[in-house]
Amino acid sequence: MMVTTKERMAHGVVPIALVLLSIAGLNGFSGVALAESPPAAEGHDAFIKGLRQQIVAQKGVKSASQARALSPVVSRFKGWFIDVSEKAKPGNLDGVEVVNGIALASESRDTSAWQFVETEKGYLVRAAAGKYKGWIIARDDSAKTRPEGPRLTVTPALRLAKRPTDNCHWKLTLANQGLVLEAVSGKYKGWFWDFGGGDPSHKESGRDVAVNVLLAERVVAGSYFAVKAAE
Repeated sequence: MMVTTKERMAHGVVPIALVLLSIAGLNGFSGVALAESPPAAEGHDAFIKGLRQQIVAQKGVKSASQARALSPVVSRFKGWFIDVSEKAKPGNLDGVEVVNGIALASESRDTSAWQFVETEKGYLVRAAAGKYKGWIIARDDSAKTRPEGPRLTVTPALRLAKRPTDNCHWKLTLANQGLVLEAVSGKYKGWFWDFGGGDPSHKESGRDVAVNVLLAERVVAGSYFAVKAAE
């Protein structure tokens, strides 16, 4: 005997397809999309292979790149560089010395150079030169989220740590628009690098600096970065 959908619902049995459609409808209604990695560009594999320039004889570490500079691909900070502010504030993260001052700078300096270090857990982003040479970009799970416009939540959770922490590994995806960096662990697992587009900048040693590099709950325009050899 055929049992109708109406009869199934009356007995608490709902076809899985209807459940999935209901969830999809709710997501569309609320305007909130589930965060997911962007599709990789055709050149992704070649890009990753190109980062394996140095073999590292260290447990859990596979390779390291030469120094790279990262720049947003959209304005208002298009062409600026991921850097460290001279006004970075010292702190502590799970017993590890850190500074809070990951920034965007209008001109590259030695502090604009970074290495991608391939490990078994993901990639480390390590300072390749400057005052903090050898320090690692990590995440502070105690950082508080904030709205960035009506439909996006961000958190200023990035720190520069003196040594690797449990929350310092990233997934790299070369998308058509640029490189995307995604957290692979911790409270903000699945969140992406971004920046506060409306945040103010200030002068430091003759260049403009904005301390506004963030994590965003999903991929947005500010999640894409251009990567090139550091000067």
